Amino acid sequence: MDTSLYVNLSYQSSLQRRLELIANNIANVNTAGFKGERVMFDDVTHKSAGAAGTASVSFVIDRASYTDFNTGSITQTGNQFDVAVVGEGFLSVETPNGIRYTRDGRMNVSPNGVLVNLDGSPVLGRAGEQIQIPEQAISVAISQSGTISVQLEGEPQPIDIGTIGIFEFDEPQRLEREESGRFNAEDTFAVNKQDGQIQQFAIESSNINPIKEIIKLMELSRAYTQVSKSSSDIHDQKKDSIGRLSKNS
Repeated sequence: MDTSLYVNLSYQSSLQRRLELIANNIANVNTAGFKGERVMFDDVTHKSAGAAGTASVSFVIDRASYTDFNTGSITQTGNQFDVAVVGEGFLSVETPNGIRYTRDGRMNVSPNGVLVNLDGSPVLGRAGEQIQIPEQAISVAISQSGTISVQLEGEPQPIDIGTIGIFEFDEPQRLEREESGRFNAEDTFAVNKQDGQIQQFAIESSNINPIKEIIKLMELSRAYTQVSKSSSDIHDQKKDSIGRLSKNS
């Protein structure tokens, strides 16, 4: 049996998968703390019997996708509630669906004084507690270790009110990716990162290089065009062969 079309189809499917991931990466190029998703391909060899005997045919398969956890660039914002995780580690936020983990350190204070992420999800401390910012606070300082100190009106010295939790995982690739660059740790275990560090007045940008992603997109487009033309040529050859056989019969 001629397997050429099946080989081309497997290749087209792998290209489609890569296209989806690259498109998602490009869409999140401006998402703070976003981590790119990559794909791993492999080939499967199949023994095919034909008129010329048995031959080995390789099919392309989508083996798996994985998250690129390389750190994005750090951008200074001047906002006292913005933090960037330095090196490895994640912030934790409390959502309606449970605790989620993120590298997006854009924060502010809710109307009831709770430290929250941009969408209003409370940012949690080392013990999983919400962090309350006193209404009388006139300035906030966040140390490298995540300790939050506030200067209260009328008080000579700042006071510590909590510590932002920085968490790590034994198997980070088992984190389940969700929207807005967040991760669900249902399939792995989170622990406090003892040497975790954060930087105040800054956020981490996406680790996506848009120029590289667009180049990959162009390469994919050319590859898809080539394999489509190859499939069309194979189809035309088969039609031609069938036509000639019918005339000679």
